[in-house]
Amino acid sequence: MTLSAHDISLSLTPERTTLDTVSIRVRPGEVLALIGQNGAGKSSLLKVLCGEYRPDGGEVRLHDRSLNDWSGPDRARLLSVLPQQHTLNFEFLVEDVVGIGRYPHRTGRRHDDKIVREALDLCDLLSLRQRGISELSGGERQRVHLARVLAQIWEAQPEGHRFLLLDEPSTGLDLHHQQALFRTVRQFAQRGVGVLLVVHDLNLAARYADQIVVLDQGRAVLSGPPKSVLTAEHIERHFDLRVTVQAHPHHDCPLIVSH
Repeated sequence: MTLSAHDISLSLTPERTTLDTVSIRVRPGEVLALIGQNGAGKSSLLKVLCGEYRPDGGEVRLHDRSLNDWSGPDRARLLSVLPQQHTLNFEFLVEDVVGIGRYPHRTGRRHDDKIVREALDLCDLLSLRQRGISELSGGERQRVHLARVLAQIWEAQPEGHRFLLLDEPSTGLDLHHQQALFRTVRQFAQRGVGVLLVVHDLNLAARYADQIVVLDQGRAVLSGPPKSVLTAEHIERHFDLRVTVQAHPHHDCPLIVSH
C-alpha cells in the first residue's frame, strides 16, 4: 500500500525534459526527502504525484490503483498536499482555512471542529484562530496551511494508508517553528502516514528523513538512507559544493559542513 511513480517523464516546454523516467515509492510510516539543485525537477515530480501535472509517460499509483482512477473526494481523504504557493481570494479566519481540510470527509461539524482545534494547537496557532489570514506574516500563514493539510489526513481511513506531500514546507519559518514543523512531520510518519518532503537544506533532510532521493537534471540519480546518500563525494558531484560530512554530535545522522 504505497504512493508510487513509475518511469515518469514530463516536458513542460518543448526544449527541455523536466523529468526523465523517474521512479520513486513513498511508503507508509516513512519520510522520503527529495533533494537536488534548483531546476532538478523536485516540485514538478511532487505535482505529478498529486495529480496536478499529467506526465507524458509513466504512471502514478495510489494503493495499487492508477491515481487517475480515484475520484477527487476519495483521493483527498488519503492524499494531502502543501504546495510552495497558496492563493486565497477571500478573507478567511485562520480556523476556517484549517477547516477547509475537513471538507472531503463529511464527518460532522462537532467531530471536524475537534480535529481543527487539535491541528491548530499542534501548529502553535490557537491564539490566532480568530485572526484573518491576510493579517498574518508569511511564516504564520505557512503554519496555517500546514495545519490545514494535517487536518485533511488527521485520521486513519478505511481505504488505506494516508500520504502527505510537502513542497519546501519550512519556507518563511523561524528556527523554532522550522524544527517544530519537522518534528510534527516525524510524528505523522509514526502514525503510519507516508511523507514526501521537497527540501533544500541537506542537514534537515539528513536529520528527519528515513530515505533520500537525489534528482539531477530530471533524473533520479541516487536513493537510500541519509548516511549512504549524503557523502562528500555525492554532494560535490550533484550539488557542485565541497563539504565535510561527519557524525552529528547529538543525532544518529550525518552533519554536512560546507567549506
